[in-house]
Amino acid sequence: MNITYIISQIFVIIATIFLSITYVCKDKKRIMFLCVLYGIFYGTHYILLGATTGFIMTLISITRNIWFYINAKNNKKNSRLVLIILVLIAVISGTLSYQDIFSISSILANILSTYSIWQDNVKIYRYLAIPVSFSFIAYAIHINSTFSIITEIVLLIIEIIGIIDLFIKRKQTNN
Repeated sequence: MNITYIISQIFVIIATIFLSITYVCKDKKRIMFLCVLYGIFYGTHYILLGATTGFIMTLISITRNIWFYINAKNNKKNSRLVLIILVLIAVISGTLSYQDIFSISSILANILSTYSIWQDNVKIYRYLAIPVSFSFIAYAIHINSTFSIITEIVLLIIEIIGIIDLFIKRKQTNN
């Protein structure tokens, strides 16, 4: 194991801490800010491992999250045109940076997370986090990022707990 790999795994752990916090946040501004921090650390991890498509998708995500953060801070909604543009950018960039079939996992995760953050329903954000995690797990296995695999599984568990919490709260509200 070389030092670059070890450093990349440390960046995954830091990124995951930021992302984990988003699943318990109710404020979209805070979610967007934490997603930007997550992207910076996760993108660095991809650079260190030579995962080009993952890195490009992360750059798009960081840009998207900054854009959405500014809009949330100013109480502005993100238009459908913005969503369409971001999805097209992901598809085109993903196609241009395509390395192999697993690149599709990274592209799919980007598109799903873009939609989940674009819309304003925190419940949908939490629900879509599950297929996003499965996409990231597949990509992490392919690029052989041990801590990315582990942290994505932990995130998946956190996401499932968050959804269960939503169901419990909804059931208590209905009683």
